[in-house]
Order: sequence, then C-alpha cells, then structure tokens
Amino acid sequence: MGNRKIQRKPAGTNFYLIDACFLVNKYLPFAKIPSSNPERMMVELSQAWWSEIDGQIKDGKAIVYIPDVCIAESFKVLAQKYYRQRLFTAAEYRSAKQKLSDFVHIPARTLQGSNRRIKVHDISTSRDIIIAVDRFYEFFAKKNLNVSVVDLIILATAKYLMDFFLIPKKQLYIVTLDNPLWKGTKSLSDIPSAFNPSEDKEKASKVFV
Repeated sequence: MGNRKIQRKPAGTNFYLIDACFLVNKYLPFAKIPSSNPERMMVELSQAWWSEIDGQIKDGKAIVYIPDVCIAESFKVLAQKYYRQRLFTAAEYRSAKQKLSDFVHIPARTLQGSNRRIKVHDISTSRDIIIAVDRFYEFFAKKNLNVSVVDLIILATAKYLMDFFLIPKKQLYIVTLDNPLWKGTKSLSDIPSAFNPSEDKEKASKVFV
C-alpha cells in the first residue's frame, strides 16, 4: 500500500481528504523559514503536492474534502505562525488568511449556478463520524500510536465518505503530515492508507504519474 500512485490525468475524479497542517502549508512562505528549520522542507514538499492538486482542481479532476474542525485548526495554526513565530508581516498574514478563506469558501453565486464546479467540500462532524472515532481510537491505542481526536476525525471522515458518499477507496487519498496517523493507516484495511508528503518515498515527484 505504500507504493500507491496518483494519476495526474485521471479518467474520473481524485478525492483528497486533508489535515490542517497540510492545508496551512499551502499558504506559508517557505523561503522565509530558516534553512536550519526542518519545517522549511516540510512546507516546500507540501507545496509541491499542492501544485499537483491545484492543477487537477483546475482541470475539474479533483475535489478536496476538509473536516470542519481541520478548517478551524488551520486558521489557529496560521495565527500562531504570525503571532508566535513572526513568520509573516502583518500584510502577508492578512493575505494568507484571505487566501485560505477563499479556498475553503464557496460563494453563493457558485452554489446557485446551473453548471457549478465545487472544488472544496467542508465536512461537518456528524453523529456518524463521531461514533466511528471510538473505533479508531481503540485501534491506535492498541498500536501505541499517539494521535489526537482531530486525527481520528479525519479517519472517521474517510470512512464516512466511502460509506455515505460512495467514493471508491482507490480514488480517495488521505494527505497528512502527522506521522502516527500516517503509520497507523497502513494497518487499516477498510480505509485507504494515507500519504505523507514529507516522506521521501511519498514526495509529489514520486507519487504523481
């Protein structure tokens, strides 16, 4: 499962389920991160993935799914990068926030259109997702892998998308920068194993074909 590939020009649609850190990295200025900071490479590798995903979105070949709690977490992380790490100027921070907001927001005019193309879906944390979280918590506890509730919501959302949206497993791609979450998915048979862009074998240049 670790050698999964993603078609750049799929016959159908690629569906991406992403975490907060991967989303935030889309808008971080990696050139301003000191070269000694490992986060710089992580951001650069994430943006290489985003270049591929954005190209597919533009071609109408990809849809991104984001749990609502991950969207909230993304704005929090972005604020931390500004207020604590001073990664942005004030103007850059406002711009990054606006770009993030524009990416996850669907204008009313788009929703009203007869030929609307939706590039991003936010997924509410429904009862069905919450119930599934308990099952995934038990699995990760037995594996001694430390994951957060938000991480578990991502996995429960993957299962939800497959069961309720009927998204085929082979077309659903979980993208995360969380190593315990990434490792754990490799032992789960009913959801697709996740991709971690910061791993050498899962760089965009090696995954997209």
